[in-house]
Formats: sequence, structure tokens, C-alpha cells
Amino acid sequence: MKYIMKTIYSVAIICMSIVASYAQVDYSKQVEALKLSFGAKNSEAIKPYVSESLSFGTYPAGVTIQILGQVFNNLPKLNSLDIVSQKEGEASVKYNFDGLGDRSSKLLFDQEGKITKLELIDNLLREQAEAQAALARQKQTPTPGPLAEKYTYKQVGFKANDGLEIDANLYDVGSDRPVILLCHQAGYNKYEYADIAPKLNEMGFNVMALDQRSGGSFGGQNNATFERAKADGLETGFLDAEQDIQAAVDFLYEKYGREVILWGSSYSSSLALFIGDKSDKVSAIISFSPGDYFGERKPSLSTVFKSLRKPFLVTSSKEEAEVLAGLVDAGKLSNAQSQFVPKGDGYHGSRALWEGQEGGEEYWNAINAFLRNLK
Repeated sequence: MKYIMKTIYSVAIICMSIVASYAQVDYSKQVEALKLSFGAKNSEAIKPYVSESLSFGTYPAGVTIQILGQVFNNLPKLNSLDIVSQKEGEASVKYNFDGLGDRSSKLLFDQEGKITKLELIDNLLREQAEAQAALARQKQTPTPGPLAEKYTYKQVGFKANDGLEIDANLYDVGSDRPVILLCHQAGYNKYEYADIAPKLNEMGFNVMALDQRSGGSFGGQNNATFERAKADGLETGFLDAEQDIQAAVDFLYEKYGREVILWGSSYSSSLALFIGDKSDKVSAIISFSPGDYFGERKPSLSTVFKSLRKPFLVTSSKEEAEVLAGLVDAGKLSNAQSQFVPKGDGYHGSRALWEGQEGGEEYWNAINAFLRNLK
């Protein structure tokens, strides 16, 4: 009996010791140091708590501190980093960065309380590698092919309301054919459509690709309107280009005597929706990656979608699609209005349609279906 009682007592002592050791687990100093390193954008605060065995991916442990320094320096502002739960050798944390939102991950520790695994950094490095690999697979510029030789353009010019001369490429296939105006994204020029415009010609559309004053050099081509605006001391912000697009609509309406299909990319796709909603010279809108790009200088696009009665097709990358759906309020669309969401990751702006762009076929299918319904 004494032996049994002694055994029970020993087991109890061991259990109490285990419970006590778990109760004493506290990795708040390490997490606070990690928070300080994110804030300072260097690895000094966390360095004393890093195990010699900590490494990331295929990088050797010898360069861990340098990698941490680079990650801390390149990440956006940390808003919060808190312990959710902890136990012996492990802490689960929740963090929030500008632009990255709320996320959770784990930290693992050795018996000395030094960090042996930083899942947060592992995840960020993996995502960065995946994003770089995806970018490497993307076409970075248009690839004009045989259709560009078949359907050539002529350079045209006209003036905006403030007198600035606007440059454009006009791909004409006949005065009796419908007309599309193509507007580029930020930092770009009309070359964004160098292999898109000929395909639209092949489909039977007159097309004009515009140089807006809010743009720049791209694809080895200068943006003539942007350069002229700078030389004249004019502003070249997103909203300053609105009058360029309106002038182009007026030019095409007068030339062909018919309403224009207005097509935008990124910031210009938002301007296309604002202009198209009000202009009786615009029959339909195609909008690649629209968003609330103008702050308080324009109302939210959600107000435009509530009043817009014209046919439209809006699309974006898959990542952008959820926010765009909130603006569009897809449940209230008419039969002639739609949001296309790609099955793959997709792309921002009209670059989704460049020749050879992986996944571009599904975007072209959506464009073809929309344009067929307009005829």
C-alpha cells in the first residue's frame, strides 16, 4: 500500500511540474522583439532571440540575419502583432500589415526560448517567390504579329478642351463599321494595344488607340501627349486625362457619325465608366480593372454602377474581382451588363489580352461574347 501511495504521489508531482512548466511559458519578449524589428525595419531587436538553426527555404542558416533585415526593410507598415495562444516550444500569432490584411502564423522555439522557425517570414518569402515566378511567365509588352501587318494605322491628332494636342493611332476598316476607343493605363501609352487593336479590326471594328496626358514611355514608345503636356506645364494626373478621353469620343463621333464603344484600362477604365454614364456619344463600355482611384475628387464607382443603364463588361484579375463585385453590385445587373472573373489569377488592365499571355483566351472569349451581343 505504501508503494502504491508513493507511486501516485510521484506521478502527481510530475504532472504538477508539467502543468507548472506550461503555465510558465511566455514568449511575449520574443514577439515584442519581432514587433520592434518590423517597426524599425531592421533585425537588431530580434537578433538575440534567433537560433543558429533558423533558416528560410534553401538559404543556409548563415545568412538568416541578412534575410530578416531585407524582409523587415521591404515590408509595409505593421499595424499589429499579437500572441493568440502559446505552449511549450510554440506561439501562434496574428498580425496585420498595410495592404496584406489580417494573417496568422506560428513561431517555434528551442528550450532556450530562441526562435527555430518563423512561419510568418517563410510564408512571405514563398508568396514573393510565387509572385516573381508568375510575373516571369507574363508577357511584359504586346507582340504585334501578322495581323498588325494586315491592319495598319494612321496617326491622327485633335485638341482637348484646354487646347492640348492629343495623339492617337486610328485603325480604320470602313466608315460603316462600329467604333471602339482604346484608353491605356497609368505609365503607358497607345502601344498597350499594339496587338489588340488589329484583332478588333479582324472582328470588324474601327479602332482608335489613344495617348492620354497621364501616361508615359512604354514598350519602347514615347507618349506624345504626355510629353507635350509636360512641355506646356500642364498637369498630368489621372483626372487631367478625362478631357483627353472626352475629346477622343467627340472626334470619333464626328468622324463616323455613330456612338462609340469606350474601352479603358486601370485608371482610364474608371474614367470610361464616368464618361460613358453621362455621354450620349457612348453606346457601351468595356472596363479592365476599374477602381476608386481618385479619392475625394470623384464619387465612388458604386454610384456610377447604380445609375448606369448602358451595356458594359467589367473585368480584372481574380485578386481584384471581389472588391470590384462590391462596386458593381452584381445582383442588380441587366442582361447586357456583366462582370467577368477569370478562372486563373488573371491580370490587371488590358494586358490580359496581349498575344501569348497565359490565360488570355478566357478574357478574349468574354470580349467576343460581349461585342457580338452589341451588334
